[in-house]
Amino acid sequence: MKKIITVMLIVLAVFGMASCGSEKVSGLPDFVLNPPTADDAFYGVGYGNQSTLQLSKTISMTNARADIARQIETSIQAAVVSYAQESGVDGDTQTISFAESITREITDTTLSGATPERFEQDSDGGVWVLLSYPKQNLMAAAEESFVRNENAAFGEFKAQQALAALDAQLENNPPTSEPVR
Repeated sequence: MKKIITVMLIVLAVFGMASCGSEKVSGLPDFVLNPPTADDAFYGVGYGNQSTLQLSKTISMTNARADIARQIETSIQAAVVSYAQESGVDGDTQTISFAESITREITDTTLSGATPERFEQDSDGGVWVLLSYPKQNLMAAAEESFVRNENAAFGEFKAQQALAALDAQLENNPPTSEPVR
């Protein structure tokens, strides 16, 4: 009888753990804490909790795009300020101490073609979104924005001239040596 009760308790404990493992952590969608990863796409997570559902969706998508942009390119500026002053006479001194840490994150990226993969609304009416952005879109945008400078164009022109001169030289003076065997 003891063995049956022990086995039943173990089975109940296993089922209890399994059901806890499938629940959302703190009511968050699974993609918030563990966004998907892929070799061919970036994923961004965003949240918005505004007065209307549509505005919440818009803000969540904006935040998800910002998340993707930070993954692509981010410039970090940081400053730490520390100040200490002590004044007084003999045993009657006072110390003033101040510390401040400031960090600013800046991203400047154009995203075209980010697609919502999932939307979830929380109990407060806020909206979570998971966006995907194909890496091929990033490459296409980089190619579009690439502007060849004058020096690169001149270098390419000179390389073409050199190849044309080599071709003319070979045409007029074909090689006479035999390949080594």
